[in-house]
Amino acid sequence: MNRRALLKAGAAAAALPIVASARHLAAIAAPPQVAFNRRDLQQLLDESAASLGIMGAQLAVFDGEAVHEFATGLAIRERNLAVTPDTLFQIGSTTKVFNAAVVMALVDEGMLDLDEPVASYLDGAPLTNDVPPIDMTLRQLLSMSSGLDNGPYTDHGRGDDALGRYVAALAELPVIFEPGTAYGYSNAGTAVAGFAAQRVMGKNWETLLAERILQPLGLEHSATFPEDLLYHPVALGYSPTPASPEGERVPFWGLPRSIAPAGATLCCSAGDLVRFAGMFLRGGRSADGRRVLSEDAIETMHTPEIDMPTRIIAQRWCTGPYWKRWGGEVIYGHSGTNSGGSSLLLWCPNKGVAAATIANVPSQGYPLADTVFDTLFPEVFGIDKPQTPKPDKVTPREVEVERYVGQFEAFGSRFSFFADGGRLMARSEVGGLESELIPLGGDRFLPRDPAMGGNRGWDVAFWGDDGNGRVTHYLNGVFALRRSG
Repeated sequence: MNRRALLKAGAAAAALPIVASARHLAAIAAPPQVAFNRRDLQQLLDESAASLGIMGAQLAVFDGEAVHEFATGLAIRERNLAVTPDTLFQIGSTTKVFNAAVVMALVDEGMLDLDEPVASYLDGAPLTNDVPPIDMTLRQLLSMSSGLDNGPYTDHGRGDDALGRYVAALAELPVIFEPGTAYGYSNAGTAVAGFAAQRVMGKNWETLLAERILQPLGLEHSATFPEDLLYHPVALGYSPTPASPEGERVPFWGLPRSIAPAGATLCCSAGDLVRFAGMFLRGGRSADGRRVLSEDAIETMHTPEIDMPTRIIAQRWCTGPYWKRWGGEVIYGHSGTNSGGSSLLLWCPNKGVAAATIANVPSQGYPLADTVFDTLFPEVFGIDKPQTPKPDKVTPREVEVERYVGQFEAFGSRFSFFADGGRLMARSEVGGLESELIPLGGDRFLPRDPAMGGNRGWDVAFWGDDGNGRVTHYLNGVFALRRSG
């Protein structure tokens, strides 16, 4: 890999003037140019994917004016079909920013209000089993501060009523925390927000996504329904196993339509992901100047709503994307993994750039992005990316282990924490995984076994006080659990 050539290009780009619009973090009036050697980025993707055992992957870079796309490996091993720039992958939870954009388009039209109790859009139906009923707003749902449980991934069929039936089933769950008081990632909350959009417009969510976002932005390499995928090359998912380290094909296509807004069905190319991000860099306009979202909507989506107790994936969450700071620059984005793919999309308004990776080995999607962005961001974009901490490189801090000991639960998830010779140990009671938690300070820990965080390299954290010196909540990367014992 010619890292020196990339570094030289990045340094030149960093020296260029950056001109932003008068709106805070809104449109880029004169996007900076970044220069790079395409062969070097292709080699970076090839080598990174190969080192991680990834079957097929894409990288896309938006330099402020143009989208540059790269592909490597196989989309379908059994047919020896190569990944091309227009191959569609499952993008998982990166869909959540698309869903937030749909909601904001309807806010622009006056059809939805971010601060109206969401029950008003659901005929007053309860979202949890708490008594008295607990309500929440669209802003809280989209910023992961609603307190709604992450929820089940139940299948309610392929019909247009699937999303509504899923939302109705949430009334069986208790709230994790009081809305607006903390952070807790919720697939269910995103589904509720998407259903509110569906209800007020009388159209299914997929149609709203196409009409409000995909078509106006010219995203021609994106699709939701399997029958629409017939018009595109598509990557199948692969999962390494002890018997097949090179990966076995995932035996089913994807997650159910009932949680589509949360990341079950949308497939895109990496190029379309950065074209979508380009809307945020242009203050809500498409590449051809068409108004898709208002500048107010973009500013709302770029405004942090809640701080995160964990710090590695991000430090704050906005109405849709997350917020982090790398090397003094504010970065927005989202990532996602489902049964057949894993994606990560980031954009920097101040630099006017964006990048995305996608892989069809879901467990390696985050490591791929981390490896590629370790070079791309500092050496091309001129943005210092912090290194993801490794367990053997971390110096443990002193903590009072007993305040974390106990059991914490959410739907389908239960963790037990216990002391072992002064160390804090975590055990997932669903699956039996066990790991030491290395204290980072400030109620944050790094699992020694990366599988505890789904191989994403995330930290975990605790918060709250029950009056007896014990914490009340646990955040497993992004997923919140409440103390139950």
